[in-house]
Amino acid sequence: MAISTGLNTALTGLRAHQQAIDVTSNNISNASNPDYVRERVVFSTLKPVNEIPGDIGIGVQISSINRITDTFLFNRFANTSAALNSLKTQEEYLQEIGTYFPDVNDQGLYKDLKDFFNAWQDFASNPNDGSVKVNLANKTEKLTDTFHALKDKLKDIRKSINEEIDTRIKEANTIIKNIARLNKEITTHEANGKSHANELRDKRDALEKRLREIIDVKIYKSGITSQESQGEVSVDYSKNYQITLGGYPVVDGTSTHEITKIDNKGNVNIGIFKDDYSVANVTSSIKKSEIGALLKVRGTDFNSDGSPINGTIGQLNNSLDTLAATLIRNINSVYSYSAQEEVQGIQTFKTIPISEDIENIPLTLLYKQGVLSHDVKNGILKLDVLNNSGERLTTLQVSIKKSDSIKKVLDKINDKINSYESDFDIKAVIQNGEIKFVPYDTNGDGEVKPKGSLLVKDDGSLMFSALKEYEYLPLDVVNNKLPLQLQNGGFDINVYDENGNVKAKRHITVDLNSTDPRYNTIQGIINQINTREMDDNNDNNPNNDVDDFYHAFILNGKVIFSKKTDQNTYIGLDNDISNFGGVFGINQFFEGNNAANISLAYKLKENPSLIRAYKAPNEGNNEVANEILQLQFEKINFNDGSNATIFEYYRQTTTNLANKINDTSNKKESTQTLFKSISNEYYSLTGVNIDEELINLEKYQRGYQANARVITTINNMLDALFGIKQ
Repeated sequence: MAISTGLNTALTGLRAHQQAIDVTSNNISNASNPDYVRERVVFSTLKPVNEIPGDIGIGVQISSINRITDTFLFNRFANTSAALNSLKTQEEYLQEIGTYFPDVNDQGLYKDLKDFFNAWQDFASNPNDGSVKVNLANKTEKLTDTFHALKDKLKDIRKSINEEIDTRIKEANTIIKNIARLNKEITTHEANGKSHANELRDKRDALEKRLREIIDVKIYKSGITSQESQGEVSVDYSKNYQITLGGYPVVDGTSTHEITKIDNKGNVNIGIFKDDYSVANVTSSIKKSEIGALLKVRGTDFNSDGSPINGTIGQLNNSLDTLAATLIRNINSVYSYSAQEEVQGIQTFKTIPISEDIENIPLTLLYKQGVLSHDVKNGILKLDVLNNSGERLTTLQVSIKKSDSIKKVLDKINDKINSYESDFDIKAVIQNGEIKFVPYDTNGDGEVKPKGSLLVKDDGSLMFSALKEYEYLPLDVVNNKLPLQLQNGGFDINVYDENGNVKAKRHITVDLNSTDPRYNTIQGIINQINTREMDDNNDNNPNNDVDDFYHAFILNGKVIFSKKTDQNTYIGLDNDISNFGGVFGINQFFEGNNAANISLAYKLKENPSLIRAYKAPNEGNNEVANEILQLQFEKINFNDGSNATIFEYYRQTTTNLANKINDTSNKKESTQTLFKSISNEYYSLTGVNIDEELINLEKYQRGYQANARVITTINNMLDALFGIKQ
C-alpha cells in the first residue's frame, strides 16, 4: 500500500465528518421548527483492499442521511390532533350559541316568558284597565321579539359556519395540490434509489397533518421501509401514496380530485369530483375533523327554507319552533273561549280553485296541465249518509275514473244521492271554487228541507287530496299540513246571550285515531256543530240549540261561524282539549305557527284595548285570563311528543345545550391530555435535542480533527520521504 492510500483514507474521514457536522448543524438550526424531523447520517466503510495477511480498509462514506421518524406514530399524532381541533371548533360554536340560551331564571327567553305570564296575572286582576292591556301587549311583543332574535342568531351562526366550511374546502384543495406537487418532487429526487428527500417529506407530513385536521381524509402508504441509523430506527420512505375522502381518492400519487361544495338549500355540503366529472356527496362520512365539527353544529339535513333539521342548530330550531307553536296553539285555544258575535278563523290550508274553465276537463289531463297537486286514480269514493241527528244511515259508493271531469264526478255523486232518496235535499256543487255538499231543493218541490248530511268516508280516487280540499280527508293524513296540529279530545261550543248567560252548549268530539269521518275529518267536526236535531239544552225545544243560532262552514281553508238570527248572541269555545281554536285561529291572540313568525295578533297590536279577559261577554269576567295564567303551571303536550310545562320544556332545552357544551369541553380536555402525551412521544423521537446534537457535534468535530491530524502526519511523512538525499 502506498502512503497516498492513507492520505485518501483520511480524506474520506474528513469529508464524512464534515457532512455529519453539516447535518448536525441543520438539526440545531431547526430545533424550534415543529415540522422538522431530525436527521442522522449513516456511516459505512468503503470496500477494502484485499491483501495478505488481511483486508485493508480505504476509508469511510456517508451511505445515507435518514429522517428519525415513525409513520405509525405520526399517524397517531396527526389523528389525535385532528380530533382535538374538531372538539375545539365544536366547543367554540357551542359556547357562542350558549350565550343566547343562558341556563338561568332571570335572563333570556325564560325571563320573557315569566314577564308574559306575569302580565296576564295583572290583566286577570284588572280586566278592564287599559294600561294593563297595553302592558300585556308590550310584554307579548317583547316575548315574540326574543323568539325572532334567537332564530336570527341561529341563522347568523349557520351562515358563519357555511362560510367557514367554504374557507376550509379552499384550504384543503390548496393542500391537496401541494401534496401532489411534493409527491412529484419526491419521486424525482429519489429516482436514483439512494437519495432521501427528507425535507420534502417533512413538508408533506406537515400538510398531511393539517389536511387531517380540516377534513376526514384517510392516507394510505405502501412499500414502507425501516432503516437503522446508527442506533436510531427510521420508519418511513413509503413509495405508493393515496389520500381518500369518503372512499373517493383526492390524491393518487401525483394526480388530484378536487373537493367541491354542494349547495343544499343554501347550505354548503361536501362533494368530490370523480373521474367522470360527476360529483359524489361525501358529507355524511365527515365526522371528526374541523369540517366535521362544523357539520355537527350546523346539521346536514334541511327543511325547504334551508333551516337545519338535525345538528345542534337544528335541534335548537326545532325546540324553539315547538315551544312557539305549542304556546300559540294553547294560548289561542284558550283565547278562543272569549265569545264574539261571529267568527272567521285563519286560513289553515289553501285549496286549488275550481273554475268554469277546468270543471269539464278530465282529471288526469288536469294533472298533466299542472292544475292538480298529484294524479288521481280509478277508485271508489265512499260517502257516509247521516240523518239530522248525526247518526249514520248508510254508505254510498261512487265509482270515479281518471277520465272523469270534476263536473262528471259531481253528477255521479248526485245521481247516487237521488237513487238513494230523491228528496234528500243535499247536493254536491262547486261553490266559491270548492266542492261542497249543500242543502238543495233536489225534488223541485219548492222547499229545502235536508234530511241529513253527507261525509266523505274514503277518498278512493284521491280527487279531494289532489284538489287540496283537506276538510274531507282524515285528520291523521292532513294534520301535518296544517300550520299547527290537532290533538285527540274535543271541545265545547257555547252560545251566550248579551248578558253572558249560556243559551246553548254542544260538545264536539275530535278523534284522530277513529275511522269515522264524523270525528276524524274537519268536515265531520263542522257537521257535528251543524247537526240539526240535537237537544243541547235537554229542554225538548228544537229551536234553541247551537245549530239554531250559528252555522259553521269551511271557506278557502277558514273556519267560519255565521249568525243565523238577529238576536244579540255570542259564540265561543270551551274546554278545548283538541286545540281546535288554536289550530284554526278562532279569535286569535297570537298569529303565526313557529318561532320565526310568532307575533301578537295584528288587530290587538294596533289596538290593545281589544284584548279580552272574559269568556262570557261580560266586562267583569276574567275567566280566559285566569285560564291562560294557569297554562304556565300545567303539563301540556308538545309537538315533539314531550309532556311538560312551558317552563320545564324551555329549561330542558337550555339544560341539554349546557350539558352538550360541558361534555364537549370535557372531551376536549381529555383529548388535549392524550395529544400532549402522544406529541411528547412523537417529538421525543423526531424532535431535535440540543444536548444530544451538541454531543454529536463534539464527536464529529473530534473525528474531523483526528482525520486532519492523520493527513498532517502523512504529510510530514511525505516531507521526510522527499527530504532523503539521493
